[in-house]
Order: sequence, then structure tokens, then C-alpha cells
Amino acid sequence: MIINTDRYPVNDLSSTAAQLWIAEVRGQFERDGSCLLPDFVNPVTLEQMAQEVRGITHLAYPGPTEVSPYFFNYQLGKDECLPEAHPLKHRGRRNLAQVAADLIPAEFLLNQLYRSRLMLDFLGAVSGQPIYRNQDPYQSLNVSVMAEGGCQLWHFDSGDMVTTLLLQAPAAGGIFEYAPAIRSDEDENFDAVKAVLEGNRERVLQNRLQAGTLSLFRGHYSLHRVTPVEGKRQRLQAILGYSTRPNLCGNKESSILHYGPRVAEIEASAPRYPG
Repeated sequence: MIINTDRYPVNDLSSTAAQLWIAEVRGQFERDGSCLLPDFVNPVTLEQMAQEVRGITHLAYPGPTEVSPYFFNYQLGKDECLPEAHPLKHRGRRNLAQVAADLIPAEFLLNQLYRSRLMLDFLGAVSGQPIYRNQDPYQSLNVSVMAEGGCQLWHFDSGDMVTTLLLQAPAAGGIFEYAPAIRSDEDENFDAVKAVLEGNRERVLQNRLQAGTLSLFRGHYSLHRVTPVEGKRQRLQAILGYSTRPNLCGNKESSILHYGPRVAEIEASAPRYPG
């Protein structure tokens, strides 16, 4: 069993113990915008999982090195005349590489976990609605690779429930920081975002993740980043693409940007995107 079912009863969600646990997870997620599940993967399994992933980190593509906090919201503010200090004009440092889904072998334990029915049922129970795997050939399952000095700028995600698994923690640094619920569907709250970007830490919280921790995070509404990695040990994190929308598929141009020219070559010769 990949999942630590002694601690997390995902294999029996109808039990009283599981129902109480799911209610606790849901409450924490809704209250804090984040829920951490340490030792979600069995320790022995985790080491094998990390070892498999370490064998493909050389396939990771670095992607853009400077982007906006809103780089998943491509149209936001596109036609507006904004001052240079506006958050939409901000550019931050991005220093990481990603292994795309099509480069992660099906037999890898990480892929088995991602495709497990238990994960869909568990996340569905937390969200209260059906959960589906992302259908994008490149974006559905990723491994983020941060070497020494690697970091991720302050940014928002496209999804509301971002699911990640830390496979390997660095020697130091690489701390996940976030400002929960700093924006909403009704208000982008640019003033508060600007304050965080300029170094104000009044709203900033930290998650010091350990390897094996599954994290559920409201990344669409919470500004977040990863501080620079210190030391030679890489920070390896899997991003498991789930959604409440069936048949969700990403953007081809975004895949080319984040996973490299090979995606354009594949799509030109044997397209994987619909249409």
C-alpha cells in the first residue's frame, strides 16, 4: 500500500473514524486555506518513490526565469494602463525545472498514487463533489525540481485545490510561504498583494514541509512562494493535477513555455491536444 492507511483511512471512507477525519480535513482546508497530511506516503514506499524520481530529474525543463504573480491568469489586466508599481506589472524570479507528465513512467509509484481511485475518492470527500484527473498530456502530473538557489516567486495558481506531495526536502531553505485568502472572486485586493510583494509579512504564514507530506492548498486565492533552497540536496515536489471539472486540459502554449520546444515538436508531428 502506497498510502499510509494506518494513519489516514482513505481505504474505508464510510467508517466513523474516516468520516471524523474527513470533517477535520475539510474544516482546516476551509478555515486556513491549507491542510497538511504528514507521512501520507509510507516511509519505505516514499524512499522508493523519491529514488525513482531522482532518476528522471535530468529530464526537467527550466522554463521561464522571470514571471508575473498572475502568470496563470493570462488575460488579467491585459488592456489596462497600469502604473509600474501595480502587482500586475510585478516580475519575480523563478528558478526551478519541471518534469512533465509524459516523462514520468506509468510504473513509477508516483504515477500509481496519482492514478489511484483512493485519491479521487478522498479528495472528492474533502471537496464534497466529484474529482477528476487533469487530462492534459504534460500538465496533469509534474515534478518540480529545485537545486541550490532554486526558488519560486510570489504567485497565484489556476486551481482552487492544489494537491502536492513533497518527495524530498532540501538541507535548508525551500520553505513554503503563503498569504491565505488574500483575494476573492469579487476582489483582487491589489493593495494587500502589493504589500506582500514589497516585503510586508503581516499576512504571511509558513509551512515547513517534511518529505512524505501531502498538501491541499487553495492556491487560486492565496498568494504563495517557495524561498531559495540552501545546500546541494534538491527539493523535489510532485504536483498532482486534479479538478472538479471533467476532461480538463491545459493550454498548448503554456506547455511549450514550461516544458520546452519538444512539446511543440510533438504537437506538430503527433498532436496530443484535442482539435
